[in-house]
Amino acid sequence: MRIIFFSDAHGNQYTIERFFEMTKALSPDRAIFGGDVMGYYYGSDRIIDLLRENNVTCLLGNHDRMYLDVLDGERTEESLIEKYGNSYKNCKNLLKKENTEYLRTLSPRLDLDADGLHLTFVHGSVPDPLNGRVYPDAVLTDDKPYEGIDYVFSGHTHHKTEKHVGKTTIINPGSIGQQRDGKGCTFLLFDTQTRKYEIHEVKYNIPDLVREIDQKEDNPRMHERLIEVLYRSCSQL
Repeated sequence: MRIIFFSDAHGNQYTIERFFEMTKALSPDRAIFGGDVMGYYYGSDRIIDLLRENNVTCLLGNHDRMYLDVLDGERTEESLIEKYGNSYKNCKNLLKKENTEYLRTLSPRLDLDADGLHLTFVHGSVPDPLNGRVYPDAVLTDDKPYEGIDYVFSGHTHHKTEKHVGKTTIINPGSIGQQRDGKGCTFLLFDTQTRKYEIHEVKYNIPDLVREIDQKEDNPRMHERLIEVLYRSCSQL
């Protein structure tokens, strides 16, 4: 089975539109999205439409959960705007009703068996599927949560990572919508028969997104932050 895994779109519809153009040629058997449609940029409703139209299996991300928490009165819209920008402005009207209800059906973890492998897909980590983080410099010593899992595919950190704990390989392909490691917006293609994977970069027209940021962000600090990360390179880390 050829599986595409990608995560952390964060409202960047430009990468997602390009992603679907690219993946047609790869002919995957299945596509799995690791969560975080919401947050930072402004095309979340369009992205959910594309994910659903293309039969992508989706996980729930922490930003998706925070958006639902605002709708459910468990946190304030203002707290998210202050921390993440105006992508959370007017939460009640950000998504079509059917797309909000779709988010409510999602889980942050998916388990799948294929070609003798047990695969686990999480937004965060196996011990904490929604909010856990496994960064490139993480030291993993407790292999008990990973028993019986051959491969873990995760998102959340926006950093490309391969780690090993016990008999488990943990792979993070980085972010499809907001790269932070200076290595571009990327996704992963994994072959369960060969047990090999490839990382593919999605090239898109960054100025199109910058124009949206210019139009929507009135906080100078947030405006600068949301643009800087788009152009970040390895030399800046």
